[in-house]
Amino acid sequence: MEGEKVLRAFQIEKELWYRFIQKYGKGKASAKLREFIRMDLKATPTFIRIHRDDLESLKARIFSDDKPIQLVGKVGIGKTTCVKRLIESDKEHIYIVFDCHNEYDFLPEIQLISFDLKESARIRMPEQVSASKGLFPVYHNQILSRKFPSNWVIVVEEAHRYKEMEELLKEGRKFVKLIAICQKPIGDFCPVIEIVD
Repeated sequence: MEGEKVLRAFQIEKELWYRFIQKYGKGKASAKLREFIRMDLKATPTFIRIHRDDLESLKARIFSDDKPIQLVGKVGIGKTTCVKRLIESDKEHIYIVFDCHNEYDFLPEIQLISFDLKESARIRMPEQVSASKGLFPVYHNQILSRKFPSNWVIVVEEAHRYKEMEELLKEGRKFVKLIAICQKPIGDFCPVIEIVD
């Protein structure tokens, strides 16, 4: 490539490189490696960083469009606290929270999503991970079965637990506004807000 500096050498274990060449062929190994690097860089989501005390910016970003949001951050940084404060201050939206750790006890508890809901509520999920994983598919199917009112928001705590979350994040905007709370992004197919201190 003219005018560009090209990095021609990097270190890799001999055995690993030989296996790579065997799989992709000697003449195509370098091109395949470049392809993997490009794909990996494209798959890296852009993080929007918001301070945990900046509730106005958080609300503005979440509701800037109808896309689902992944809310990420280190353990204990305040992701849940931010969402709780958002729910308490937001009179425009009705939130349904999948609550795994009984942290949203200020919200009334419901068992099923009722379409005549007039106030925010929570579905208390089992704290036991396997029980929670077993129950979530029922709600997943319900979420993807009907268009919800435009002022509804579904919040999923510990979203990384559920294999169905990837589909919800990809398809959810057709049905409801969705916020997935997890430590790391589930994928690169919707915006990621990182809560920072």
